Amino acid sequence: MLLVIALAAIAFAWVNIRAVPGTFQHVYAAPQPAAEAEGEKATNGGLRDARLKIRELETELEGACEDATLYALAQPSSVSIPDGGKSTSARLVGVEESWFYLKSPVLLNGRLLYPDECVYGERVALVDEQLAVALFQYAEPLGEEIEVAGQRYRIVGVLKAGKRVGEQMDYSLYVPLRSLEDTNVTLTALVYEARPVQGAGGWSAFQTASQKLGEGTTISLVKERMNAAMPMRMLFTLCGMAMALWGVRRMNRRSARFAAAYHDCLQTQYAAHLVGFAAVRLLLLALGYLACAAALAWLFTRLVEPVYTFPEWVPAVLVEPKDIQTAFWNVWQSSATVVEYRTPELLRLRFLREVMAWSCGAAALLLGSLAGAGSVLFKRPAPGEQPPAEGAERS
Repeated sequence: MLLVIALAAIAFAWVNIRAVPGTFQHVYAAPQPAAEAEGEKATNGGLRDARLKIRELETELEGACEDATLYALAQPSSVSIPDGGKSTSARLVGVEESWFYLKSPVLLNGRLLYPDECVYGERVALVDEQLAVALFQYAEPLGEEIEVAGQRYRIVGVLKAGKRVGEQMDYSLYVPLRSLEDTNVTLTALVYEARPVQGAGGWSAFQTASQKLGEGTTISLVKERMNAAMPMRMLFTLCGMAMALWGVRRMNRRSARFAAAYHDCLQTQYAAHLVGFAAVRLLLLALGYLACAAALAWLFTRLVEPVYTFPEWVPAVLVEPKDIQTAFWNVWQSSATVVEYRTPELLRLRFLREVMAWSCGAAALLLGSLAGAGSVLFKRPAPGEQPPAEGAERS
């Protein structure tokens, strides 16, 4: 029963890890509202400069990353019904059209933002169903208005809600990024996100390019996903190798039995009459050994595959303490910063990594105990040793 629970937890963590998109993220401080002239109202004019920097990076990342987008986060942000209506706090996300290519939200009612609305910064919004219920007491508030930072937005769509690990706020709403430029809402952070092109070395290019946006945290969700699933990879790879070696052992026993049977047959028959008998069994034995060898080779490649994703883990010279120490500190250098920006996807993967590690550890202990009990139960008696009587306990 405990093993079933551990395997179920592993399956749960694996499914949720695979659900996180394999993208690159650079999270950095958002510009604060400021007035362009004395006496004027403070606005987020710095967002315009951030968008212009993103356009400059598109040429540098061409061929290495695709579907790049910039979005702004403000949490908590006050959202209310105009003219003194009900209000609550929510996670405000300012997005561009390219954001939908990366996130693919589930639309329940209405529509998504039009490209023109994102370009011209129209006052339209998408809300999740829980926010719609919290404000209007029903989940289809299409056409209704809400107020954010003194500006009114018209609801055009309702998205599927569902708070997950890593998300701080219960409710979320999405507005065009450019519509926030004329507001004084205090932004928490800006996120530049892109999907890597397979085999194009996108991570190095993204790291170099994103540093031009500002000091922040650069996150590879590709690496974080593999890191979170590493305990399961180790567990199932080692279990697979054990089974493959057990298969080799079984093939060795069959080979020994075939050799003994062939030797006995030679006592009464000519070797020419045993050609068919020997050929069929030798072919089956060869196929069995080939299958075991192929399984071990495939499992070994799966075991060393993370090296290609984490080359920084491998020191230049494996036997030199200085190189090993340098590689160790380089790996942990980015995590040792005083200030770290974290996205919901990163926090979710860190949580799932802990679930995966504890579940795999429990599964390994339970499988080891079952294997030990099975070896004692099915142990063959030594030559001259009497097998235990039926119903007697085995020591």
